[in-house]
Amino acid sequence: MMNKMISRCLSFLENKIEQVNVIQTLDEKLMPAIGAAISIFTVYFVSYSLTGLNGASAILPSMGALTVLLFSKPLDVVLQPWAMFAGNLLSAAVGVFCYQWLGDSFVGASCAVAISLFAMIFFRCAHAPGGATALAAVVGGDVIHQLGFYYVVLPTLLNCLTIYVVFILFRYLDIKRRH
Repeated sequence: MMNKMISRCLSFLENKIEQVNVIQTLDEKLMPAIGAAISIFTVYFVSYSLTGLNGASAILPSMGALTVLLFSKPLDVVLQPWAMFAGNLLSAAVGVFCYQWLGDSFVGASCAVAISLFAMIFFRCAHAPGGATALAAVVGGDVIHQLGFYYVVLPTLLNCLTIYVVFILFRYLDIKRRH
């Protein structure tokens, strides 16, 4: 019985691996990576140019996760504009509040993620990188902490807007190139 179950699982996995490899050409695998590189470069450049900030205060680490998701699964419901923008902005505000209320602590970090998750579910904008955005507000260090609630606008909103504009332009140019 156990052998039969293992055999079915392996067969299922082999079938899924074949489907993934058949669906995408090398071009279809390479273009999202190029788009992600252009996106992160642009976000960092724009943020640095407009704010003079550097590192995690200019580009949030959660934007790396957002970019991977956006360019690899563009039709996923968690990447629709409402979820992407509201999820990150709401989480940023929750993270700042938790830092100001509980400080840079184990409790502050865990509350930032938990409360932002609750808020995202409540407002129907669940977005995984939002949890990282909230966490960064608590554990991001002095430069992030000094931003206070400006963290919601700079870098969070600026990063999201820039990534989304680059994504839309890249998708448009990629579709035009294919047709």
